[in-house]
Amino acid sequence: MTDQQIKEAIRSSLPFFAVTRRGDVLARYVFMGPVLRWSWNQMIPTPLQDEDLVWLLQAADEDGHAITPPAEGGKKT
Repeated sequence: MTDQQIKEAIRSSLPFFAVTRRGDVLARYVFMGPVLRWSWNQMIPTPLQDEDLVWLLQAADEDGHAITPPAEGGKKT
């Protein structure tokens, strides 16, 4: 999906699965459900939903980074 298609999917409340240009994996599994993101081998709700999530994706794209923090290469603390 293109970034515009992802934004439209977020706004539509329909189920979708997508990967952004910056590598974020986003999905909505049920109609009107929350948008989830892939993080550390699990899908968790995004910090923002709907238009706020669209804004976060736009800001992250302008800053040149993903909304999900990068994995630390398997390091355990």
